Amino acid sequence: MARVCRLDAVLKSYEPIAIALSGGTDSSVLLASAWRHGVRAIAISVDTGLAPPGELAAARELADRLGVPHVIIPFDMLGIPAVRENRPDRCYVCKRAMMEAIVAEAGRRGCRTVVDGTHADDQPATRPGMRALRELGIRSPFAECGMGKADIEALAADLGVAVRPPSACLATRIPTGEPVTRECLALVGAAEALLAREVPGTIRVRCSGRRAIIEADPAYRRRLERLLGAVKDLGFEDVAIAPGGYEEGGADSWKR
Repeated sequence: MARVCRLDAVLKSYEPIAIALSGGTDSSVLLASAWRHGVRAIAISVDTGLAPPGELAAARELADRLGVPHVIIPFDMLGIPAVRENRPDRCYVCKRAMMEAIVAEAGRRGCRTVVDGTHADDQPATRPGMRALRELGIRSPFAECGMGKADIEALAADLGVAVRPPSACLATRIPTGEPVTRECLALVGAAEALLAREVPGTIRVRCSGRRAIIEADPAYRRRLERLLGAVKDLGFEDVAIAPGGYEEGGADSWKR
């Protein structure tokens, strides 16, 4: 309870705030917390074309339900060479561009501070975009309050916010150095949406050329095997299942 009370104080100290709303659990809980405590806030999302299926719709639905003003900024992230070419610094460049757009929009709308859902368990080593947050002065109230993932999920239940499986931008499904194309993003998004209807938990479809590697809970391997044909029919030439299931670390994880 003490951490939640402190979260209230931190949010109020920054108002009026703009919340970077992805539609994932963390930013959604942050928005709902601000709303519950009467913090002057708006939500800003960026439509980059890289978000997993359903995330932007979830952001829109939550903001509408709470009655919080919500701005969606269209942004062609593939127009940036480092992102399109999938360079090693892609994640940082992408995060920097997205948060710059949010900061600019927040300023136009009179917000004093931009906040995001980064929490105490997030590690810079696996989240290079965190450097962009520091550079742009983005505040992360959960991290500042020492709140980790378990704290956020407990708060989600209290606020009536759905806990969604961990997600990451679809470009993380493509090995570093291989171009990020709209065609590949569409294939990955369609495959993950298809699998999510049948298999619970975290799902990743890693894509190299037209080869797909499915990472999901090994307990559902038989169910996954029955779905291989449907995934292949989306446009892949070859589809396989990673024996170890989901591994954090992006598209290069299945090469290890």
